Amino acid sequence: MVPAVYYNGRSSHATRVLAWRDEALLRWRVAEGADEWKVPLTEVEPSARVAGLAFMLRLPDGAHLQVEHDLLPADWFPRHHRIERVVDWLERRWMAALASVVVVVVSLLALFEFGLPWAADRIATHMPRAVETSMGRQSLKALQGSLLKPTTLSAERRVHLQDIFRRFASHLPNLPQVQLAFYDAPAIGANAFALPDGTVVFTDALAGAVPDDDAFIAVVAHELGHQAGHHMLRQVLRSSGVFIVASVLMGDVTSMGGVAAGVPAFLIDSHYSRTFEESADAFAFESLARQGIDPAAFVHAMQALERTHPELKGEKDLRYMSSHPLTEDRIARANAASQRFRATHKVTSSH
Repeated sequence: MVPAVYYNGRSSHATRVLAWRDEALLRWRVAEGADEWKVPLTEVEPSARVAGLAFMLRLPDGAHLQVEHDLLPADWFPRHHRIERVVDWLERRWMAALASVVVVVVSLLALFEFGLPWAADRIATHMPRAVETSMGRQSLKALQGSLLKPTTLSAERRVHLQDIFRRFASHLPNLPQVQLAFYDAPAIGANAFALPDGTVVFTDALAGAVPDDDAFIAVVAHELGHQAGHHMLRQVLRSSGVFIVASVLMGDVTSMGGVAAGVPAFLIDSHYSRTFEESADAFAFESLARQGIDPAAFVHAMQALERTHPELKGEKDLRYMSSHPLTEDRIARANAASQRFRATHKVTSSH
């Protein structure tokens, strides 16, 4: 016999009883000689075994018996909750509990370091083009009037750069439809970024900073690399966390409106991952060389930005340099690409 507490299911009154198993029956009574109650064991539903918590034996009429965790004999309900019994056994061993904590932490780290980026990238590559188009338009609309003002570039200058942009982009294979837009943006300074709908935004300050057409195209090529790789969508999906990824996997594409709302903040305050930056650089170097432009133009563009803002060199206030960091590695890769280009085209350096 084991002590238990009986609740009749009609009131909160608790009655202390003694319970025992009699073959295929569960019996209980208040005290020796008192009336007994019985019910087939097959009609009793025991609660899961959880360390530190009392068992709940649910009876067919809505009543239940409560038995202390360590007092319920294991052979009363041998076929119930086998997994819970294993968990209970593990919970009583601190080494197993510690190991489980380590496994959970490692699993979460793996999820956010590898699983979530992998899932975000798979979703981005299968996302309907209409979703990216909607995201880009909403993001541009949110930026216009607040950070992006009407351009002050002359019509002649805009037409010239637009022609260069169209000729360059038209020779790039597997590139979504793209367009170039100029804006005056004092708050973000010399900057350029590609929106998911194919719009490449180029600020007046950056257009004035690049030394020549090749340097302009070098910056454009980098942004088109982000566009070709769907980097904006992939980065925002990664940054949005498990909620957005899970909602998309379940088919709730309408939740992408929340992603679109976060794009403007990402453009101003965040930056692409190192992998995405390297991928966009490689795309730019290859695209420039394929169209007969020395990849050294990329370095010239970056150096021009530093010369334009010498007082901000290395500072976060130089927005384009903050979101597209100028590092020795990037310059080295650009110079290496330039050397390969020169060797192939038999060009001698004039710099």
